Amino acid sequence: MLAHMLSTRTVEVDAGGWGVFVVLLFAFVVIFGLAAFGIWIWALVDAIQVPDDSMYRSGTKLVWVLVIVLLQVIGAVIYFAIGRPVRRTPIPPPPGSGGLPPPPS
Repeated sequence: MLAHMLSTRTVEVDAGGWGVFVVLLFAFVVIFGLAAFGIWIWALVDAIQVPDDSMYRSGTKLVWVLVIVLLQVIGAVIYFAIGRPVRRTPIPPPPGSGGLPPPPS
């Protein structure tokens, strides 16, 4: 008799809106995690692709790769703030100068 009562009884649980909160929290954590992973990979690839150690504002390639790998996202942020080389772009010629000199005749 007791087994029959337990098997036919249904229990309804009212989450009270917590289900939506949990799903949104999970989505936020996944999106934040993917963004952090992308920033980490970007910093690691950027540090590895620097051709010369003298281009870094401080440290060497080995130091920065170790900082990024060991400290993960925090290391990537530190690299972008302190160690990333400044990209130097060529200065365009002044207007009216005609750009390149004429070819030799």
